Amino acid sequence: PDPPSNLTVSVRNGKTAVVYWSAPSQGNYSGFRLRVQSFSDAGNPRTSLIPADAVPYTLRDLIPGATYSLQLFTVLDAKDSVAYTSRNFTTKPNTPGKFIVWFRNETTLLVLWQPPYPAGIYTHYKVSIEPPDAIESVFYVEKEGEPPGPAQAAFKDLVPGRAYNISVQTVSEDEISAPTTAQYRTVPLRPLNVTFDKNSITSTSFRVSWNAPNGTFEFDKYQISLGGNRRVTPVTINREDEAQWEFRDLEPGKTYQVVVKTVSGKVTSWPASGEITLHPLPVRDLQAQIDEKTGMLEVSWKPDNASTQDSYKLQYHEVETTSITGDSNTLATDKTRVTLEALLPGRNYTIIVQAISHKVESNETILYQVTRPSSPIIEDLKSIERGLNISWKSDVNSRQEKFEVTHTRNDTGESATTLTTESHIVLEDLYPGAGYEVKVFAISHGLRSEPHDYFQAVLPHPPQHLRIEKVTNNAVLVHWVAPVNSLFTEYAIRYRTDDDPRWVKLPSVRETEAEVADMTPGEKYTIQVNTVSFGVESLNPLQVNHTVKPNPVVNVSPVVDSTNITLEFPRPEGRIETYVIRWWSTMNPNEFRTKNMSAGNDLEEYEEVAGVVHYTERILVNDLMPGTEYSFSVYTVSYHLVSEVTNFTTHT
Repeated sequence: PDPPSNLTVSVRNGKTAVVYWSAPSQGNYSGFRLRVQSFSDAGNPRTSLIPADAVPYTLRDLIPGATYSLQLFTVLDAKDSVAYTSRNFTTKPNTPGKFIVWFRNETTLLVLWQPPYPAGIYTHYKVSIEPPDAIESVFYVEKEGEPPGPAQAAFKDLVPGRAYNISVQTVSEDEISAPTTAQYRTVPLRPLNVTFDKNSITSTSFRVSWNAPNGTFEFDKYQISLGGNRRVTPVTINREDEAQWEFRDLEPGKTYQVVVKTVSGKVTSWPASGEITLHPLPVRDLQAQIDEKTGMLEVSWKPDNASTQDSYKLQYHEVETTSITGDSNTLATDKTRVTLEALLPGRNYTIIVQAISHKVESNETILYQVTRPSSPIIEDLKSIERGLNISWKSDVNSRQEKFEVTHTRNDTGESATTLTTESHIVLEDLYPGAGYEVKVFAISHGLRSEPHDYFQAVLPHPPQHLRIEKVTNNAVLVHWVAPVNSLFTEYAIRYRTDDDPRWVKLPSVRETEAEVADMTPGEKYTIQVNTVSFGVESLNPLQVNHTVKPNPVVNVSPVVDSTNITLEFPRPEGRIETYVIRWWSTMNPNEFRTKNMSAGNDLEEYEEVAGVVHYTERILVNDLMPGTEYSFSVYTVSYHLVSEVTNFTTHT
């Protein structure tokens, strides 16, 4: 019979194909014989006898991706036509296995896929991306290995954050498998400039803002989270919304890392982050106490347990002055108790304490504290008539508005207080001779300093009617009358001679009389009596003068010559101004002569015996008659006071 014609093959999938043909236009036939030979199988071809009415014919159990040769004969009574119609065709290869994105960034997607299973027959893969933004959007990747392993392809220069449809197909001759497809996104660009609104930062909240990326990109929304904090759920906002977010109900003083990402689908960008520390809560129970022993100010406080802080800032400055002229200081500490050693006395300070967390300060907790002024120092306290004249000085670093002066009379306890802004005061109308305890306080902002106290008596009235009551050879008894309307503690007794201005003080007495003994013969004494009250004497002491009679000349040894006589005698003790010698002849007593000799070195000789110096006076009396008996009278004179007379008789 004639051969068939118009042989065509329609490949349905990898295992089936439908064969179409046309019967011979002339002659008879009973059926057709189809011979199928696989190019990949060198074995015997597969032959099928097809009834005449079985057109089209479906080939089954083919190998996916294999190429086949078809030979179609016409059959009549078991006899094949001599000629045949032939055609080659290839089945569809198997679809590749699963594939994943092995690597991606903002502009690159690297995909990795598994070979088909079963593998079937194919020569390479076709990989494509849509939209076709890549430098190469279609790749043909050769199959490697037998059995084949995973394969990969990279698409570059893509748009950040864009969604791409990627398909992978196997290729065998001109047949392409059904695709394995998936959608993947490139990594979106990260946001820029994460910043914090300083005015929005509180103890529990803050506002963060950022800028969108630059350039060409796609993304859907922003994701904002607190790094490392699982308690706060990440927040997402749409791309069209304002690029800011406010976090609330956070922990005071804690440091948060804010992470902002762009999100495209489920793909997030690399993070843009910033750190923010919330204001810690102010300290509580701020107290200040002055140490009475040292005078230093101890400041203490308590942190708020609901807050995080790592240190504290303490500053102080004077209330009434500027920071330039006033005393001020700032210090940092990790303790909750600080001793301020350098505060100046007499100041009103503002003390401010703040909790610090990573250099972020809490609100201020303020305390006002006055420091005690320094004690004044009494420089001069003078007793005056019926009063006291007091002056003092203050520490140059201390300030005070005024001074308080308290004086208390010791015998009655009567007390009075006077306020003054001066550094001196005169207390008047005090009782003469009374002792007063004087205290001077400095006052600053209502706070008194420690006092400087001093005990002083007012000038007492002087005694009255001083007189000499009794006189002996070398002693006198003086007597006086007690002062009127005055207190005193004792009487001071002093004396001095005209030759020596230095006063000799005798033991004080309480009685109104005293004996001045061991007085030197011939000396003129001034005796002074004064009232004393606690060491303070009156300004008008009483004085009386007394001259002690000089000692007489004794033990005269005349050295006789024919016309003169030398009188030798021990020098009398005490003061002597003049020796007076009077002599006359016993035959003519009414005719006498007198010689005055001033006491002094010209008349003296001395010798030292056993450490004791003995002075001898020598007075020459001349122009005498030889062999005549003379009477002599000798006496001493001091301050016109004459000693007892010594008389003797001798011959020339």
